[in-house]
Amino acid sequence: MSAPLVSRPETAAEVAEGARRLDLFGRAIRDWQHELRRISSRRDLAGRLMAAPRLLRRLFKDGEIADAYLAGYVCFLADKAKIKRPDWACAPLRVAKQPWFSREDRKRLLVVTPGALREHNIFAEPENVVAIRTGRPSKTDGERRQTNAARQRRYRQRVREKLKELRRLRRVLNSEGNPKSQ
Repeated sequence: MSAPLVSRPETAAEVAEGARRLDLFGRAIRDWQHELRRISSRRDLAGRLMAAPRLLRRLFKDGEIADAYLAGYVCFLADKAKIKRPDWACAPLRVAKQPWFSREDRKRLLVVTPGALREHNIFAEPENVVAIRTGRPSKTDGERRQTNAARQRRYRQRVREKLKELRRLRRVLNSEGNPKSQ
């Protein structure tokens, strides 16, 4: 019997859906980071950040930390990608009341924590998993096949038109060079 497939969260809102404890929230963040690695456009990233996740502060003991971390991380990603921060991430309810440090090395975290997380009273080194590429967004294999098929149709049409014009010119030249037609 095979294990059921578990889908990874694709949006910030989905990260909070399955979180019942802080450790489950941490797993959801890591799963989401795997999904975010596939993003190549600002539009796609913005779409995954905009929907407001439910508040976790009432659901479990460290829910306030999870709310603040998710909001800070979303602001961090938005800043890195140079897109507008979602309004929900800037709400006062998404800021931890007390500073939270991801590990014991507090002095270092005070220096290296990005401003987006500091604003939420979270001190950690977030992983920048999004690599926005310049130029066109990446396409799926199906989209590439459709584009190539359309390009081939256009090319074949141009060849047909050129052949038609060559045949017309040959008829004209044959009729002008033929002494019977004069």
